[in-house]
Amino acid sequence: MRNNFPNNVRPQFAIFEAQENIMTSENLIQILDVIEEIKSIKADGTEWSNICLKIPVVTFGQGGGLRRRRAANESESEWDDIFGSDFDDAFEEDLFKKKDFGEPSFLKNFDPSVHFDRATYCSFLSGMQEACWLSSPLEIWNYEREKIGNLDLDEISTALNETDVSPVFGIPRDYLKMLGGVQMDQNGTVISAKTILVTWLVKSDPSKARGEITNDAGTGDSVAKNILNWEAEFVNILNKNRNGSITIYTFSGRSFGDVSGTAIKNDAKKLSIGFIIMFIYVQLMLGRFNLVEQRAVLSLIGIGSVGMGCVVAYGICSAFGIPYGPVHNILPFLMLGIGIDDMFVIAQCWATLGPEVSTLSLPEKMGHTLKHAGVSITITSLTDFTAFAIGATTVLPSLRSFCIYAAVGILATYVLQATFFTAWFSLDLRRMLDSRDGFLFCIKYKNYKPNNCSQKDLFKSAFEAILGSFLFKTPVKVIVLVCTATLLIFGSWGLSMLRQEFDPIWFLPQSTYLFKYFDKSKKFYPSDGEPGTIFLSNFNHYDHLNSIADMIDRLEEQKDIIKEVDAWYTPFQKYSNTHFNTSLPGEKLSEDRFHDILGRFLFSPTGSKYRMKFIFNGTPRCLLDAPPVKISSFDFKFRKFKGSVEHVPAMNRLKKIISQAEFGDGAVVKVWARAFAGWETDEVIAEELLRNISWAMICVFFTTLLLIVDIKACLLVLFCVVLTLIDVSGMMHFWGLTVDTVSCIDLVLAIGLCVDYAAHIAHSFMTFPGSREERAIKTVKQIGPAVFNGGFSTFLAFILLADSDSHVFSTYFKVTTPLLKLYVHIKLAEFF
Repeated sequence: MRNNFPNNVRPQFAIFEAQENIMTSENLIQILDVIEEIKSIKADGTEWSNICLKIPVVTFGQGGGLRRRRAANESESEWDDIFGSDFDDAFEEDLFKKKDFGEPSFLKNFDPSVHFDRATYCSFLSGMQEACWLSSPLEIWNYEREKIGNLDLDEISTALNETDVSPVFGIPRDYLKMLGGVQMDQNGTVISAKTILVTWLVKSDPSKARGEITNDAGTGDSVAKNILNWEAEFVNILNKNRNGSITIYTFSGRSFGDVSGTAIKNDAKKLSIGFIIMFIYVQLMLGRFNLVEQRAVLSLIGIGSVGMGCVVAYGICSAFGIPYGPVHNILPFLMLGIGIDDMFVIAQCWATLGPEVSTLSLPEKMGHTLKHAGVSITITSLTDFTAFAIGATTVLPSLRSFCIYAAVGILATYVLQATFFTAWFSLDLRRMLDSRDGFLFCIKYKNYKPNNCSQKDLFKSAFEAILGSFLFKTPVKVIVLVCTATLLIFGSWGLSMLRQEFDPIWFLPQSTYLFKYFDKSKKFYPSDGEPGTIFLSNFNHYDHLNSIADMIDRLEEQKDIIKEVDAWYTPFQKYSNTHFNTSLPGEKLSEDRFHDILGRFLFSPTGSKYRMKFIFNGTPRCLLDAPPVKISSFDFKFRKFKGSVEHVPAMNRLKKIISQAEFGDGAVVKVWARAFAGWETDEVIAEELLRNISWAMICVFFTTLLLIVDIKACLLVLFCVVLTLIDVSGMMHFWGLTVDTVSCIDLVLAIGLCVDYAAHIAHSFMTFPGSREERAIKTVKQIGPAVFNGGFSTFLAFILLADSDSHVFSTYFKVTTPLLKLYVHIKLAEFF
């Protein structure tokens, strides 16, 4: 479709909203001011008249008769010889009759493409004037400022209600559809409105463009750079502050690219502050408040290792052509959560080395550290990798791509933390043993003794005194179990009400002009159904006209799902039967006969709009028969549906009807609608989410079993992950989230994070001797601070995005908030 029917028209919209009634001369003058300002744009020498979509104009004589620009070598008498002296009089009498009075008598069965000589008619077409497509109610008064300024409310209301032919283009026009928030009197006459919609159409054909061709980041379409520059000026004019009684909401062809880029830049600023906060926290937890034991450089290296892991993931995946999308922006936070956690585990295991290793050398002490920490981070990294590797098998492209990036990033971060960071950690220990300054390594202190205050580890003491002892008292155990059960009940309740819904507009930040435009458009100009297109190719159309007619009949019978069908064949059949005495459907036209009638039809007043619905083996000409048809298409519109329970079955029924059409072997018949991108996702997303989560947990269980080698511990890890997923999924409902591609990715991501922290505790528990309670207390004391620090530091980096306009970041925050992970740690300790 993109190759054969490229999008060469870029619409530009503006909604003008008044505080009370937009239908006043003062408000119309303000709209006229904006329109004139748009026409005066000069961006890189590009003006509106240079890039606008131009259409033929049917002009009228003094009384209303049909006119076109007379050729220079034609006299008025010659012009009358062509059309007849009474032609204008007939149009003056009949053309402007309202459709309520029935079809004008003069126009019944009249078609100039047939009633006039073909050469004469084509000469008439070639001489028609063209005008830029600008659609607004102001064309009723031909954009004449004086005339508009002198109108009163009654005159404006009468003109809008009674005019149905454009004085500018000479074509039928329903101006009431350009009004929003209308109020009517008892007779059904519109007497006031809140908004007016104005449309500009820009012609964008990259194959014929002059100058540089670039890619529109918002749509993916190729477009001339001068057009993008013109659109930038268009947006600036409409979005600037104005003194007046109207507010303007705008949409431009470049808006999606502008808004997405701005949103990312705004969030990047918050992220930078978040990383600074996280760095300070890491420094506070890793180091101490004295000149030697501060670890600012080591903290930077640990965070830098995570950044290097992200670069590796981006580089390798991009080198293999794996696409990168907006959801991938949360990948650094996943890497941060895992990488910083590994860093704290290594540091915590070093800090808790027993007195039996105090006499060993530094390399041997590092070996004992990694004996515990290395195994722990290996378990969590492999389980995370497994979870995302399973997610990469999904049919959803965005989820598959994200999981591949995440899996590669996790492996890279694991390798870097186990080698690069560990090496720097060892060097930092040598620095501390040598009493060198924590920031300026060249400064060495003699007989250095740290201050007593810096030697107190308040955080570790809190874990030992509060969680390590308090948590295991019988009343506290009961409270923990009750809280766990309460969370499970509320989570299950929320999960039962969780809806499957997605709107692409959610990706737009709510503070942007584009989101506000769609919000007003939805309010004042709601959609009455999604449009679609059916494509026909790889067969001789003249041999299968009956099959085309049968398929259209079947579509029109589906009145519960299809509102209307606008197929070229229906008016072609009437045109052929009326003017060429054929008997369609039923009669089989010869190849020559079909191409002769089709060539005339596509240049007739009735059929000219369908010319763009064909791709020919050649170029259609007015004076010639139509070339052989390669591809034809026709449009339809679905009825308005209430969510996926209605639009998914409707889509599948339509696809089935299309697949049953008989056009011979090798024929290609396809149906497409822009809404299918969301509808097809709705069809499979719930099943894919359940499949990915189920397989991920199964693989996580066997991975932890292989590394921990204790089935009870592995079952408890799996059990706590299941409980956490139920709680998180249920809380999604209370957060106002739904099941969509973003939340699916975040739930798969949550599996990795839940397993990450739970596996640390499980592995640590298995390494201690003693009773179950003694082992649990030791586990909380030793690994608890590291696990908490890993989650809380990630939370700090992301906290500033809690109110982000970005749907991706806000959903990530709501789904993976580390406070829920802390609940997993406490619960695991209690179960053990």
